[in-house]
Amino acid sequence: MTSPLRHRGAGFTLVELLVSVLVFGLLAASAYGGLNALSAAAGAQRERSEAFADLQRAVATLDADLRQLVVRGGRDRQGRQLPAFVADRQSLLGRRAGRINPAGLPRSQLQQFDWRIGPDRLERRSWAEVDTPPDTDPVGRTLFDSVSALDLRYRDAQGGWHRQWPVPGSPEALPTAVEYVLDTPRFGRVRRVIGL
Repeated sequence: MTSPLRHRGAGFTLVELLVSVLVFGLLAASAYGGLNALSAAAGAQRERSEAFADLQRAVATLDADLRQLVVRGGRDRQGRQLPAFVADRQSLLGRRAGRINPAGLPRSQLQQFDWRIGPDRLERRSWAEVDTPPDTDPVGRTLFDSVSALDLRYRDAQGGWHRQWPVPGSPEALPTAVEYVLDTPRFGRVRRVIGL
């Protein structure tokens, strides 16, 4: 006579099945955790890349505005002549050459612009006409959110640095150089000196 245990059917017991389901569940949970961490890291890297691109765009735009400054005064609402370049520690107002004219319209290639620091952002404003009073609403506004502070200095022809421009005695002259420091929460300080 044969023992009933020897002729048992080929299959899995309930315990073996439960152990295999448990092992599969543990593997799936660890794989999901790894994919979730990878996805979070990719999202954080994308945000950092966007913030860095925003900072690079701000630096490049400010550099271009400063390098293309022209000696051209403006007017206020009362028609009084304004200096060619008016600036302090946290803002500047000037006129630049090189305004884009894609439609070929008969207009000036000059553009009036200003830079200022706002609450947790750097702002660039521009006006359609060079002689538009700066206290009117601008046509263009660009915000750079990755900048928290702006500090400006201006170098005169004798090599002295000033916190305001124009300096007494030369209201129509442009500075020979502008130094600016941008404070950013993510990337630290960015210091640039632009020769004019």
